[in-house]
Amino acid sequence: MKPKLIIFFILVFHAAIGQQHTNTDVVAKIKSETVDGTISLSATGVNTTEVYKSLKYTFTVFRTNAQNNLSKNNQEGRFTLEENETKELAVTSINVDETDKIVVLLLIYEEEKIIGKDRLAFNEEVKKKSTQLEEESSDDGIELKGIVVEETKTKPGRDFYEFFYSSYTLNQINGNKIVGIYETLSFGRTTILQVKVEDNVIHQFIGKPDLEYLEQMSKLAIRKVYKYFKDLKKQKNDIFQY
Repeated sequence: MKPKLIIFFILVFHAAIGQQHTNTDVVAKIKSETVDGTISLSATGVNTTEVYKSLKYTFTVFRTNAQNNLSKNNQEGRFTLEENETKELAVTSINVDETDKIVVLLLIYEEEKIIGKDRLAFNEEVKKKSTQLEEESSDDGIELKGIVVEETKTKPGRDFYEFFYSSYTLNQINGNKIVGIYETLSFGRTTILQVKVEDNVIHQFIGKPDLEYLEQMSKLAIRKVYKYFKDLKKQKNDIFQY
């Protein structure tokens, strides 16, 4: 077997075992209905297994206006699902302006791991070629581009998120995997802030109520996230090349 062919099989096998499978045991689903110009949205979770599940969800509406200003409406909570149970988790209504880009995202977590996800978008411009869409779509066919989720507990955590997200949109990184800002309690009154791409920790540091420090940490994290997506794209291109 030629060396290049061996490398191809190794890369494909590594990618296959490293994939994060969603919407298998628990399926996340967003339902929509339009009445008199208003869109009603409901978030639903479905347990497809014979096992009781204790879970958490976040249901977020991201709205970006013509000036690229972002606002979001977030609902979250914990819930349980009996075997083969379907449950409505949250509802909301939105008015769609033709100039606003709106992304609705439902994520279901089990022990901090995303196991279910769904996404709806309105007024989203698709400028990519079909080949690019095929390479950049997620494993389950749901493309989640440019999404940054927040799980912070303190004001410094929220300040860091604002710094990070502003830089993320300004630099137009628009990654095709979910980026998360997470904050966990540490020793004493300190917290640890983590920047993750799916389950991979890209950057972490001790949170401090110092805006200059948090801004510097956001710049460092942005560089690491940009490099992560750049390396990921190169890896995919290397696989397709062979």
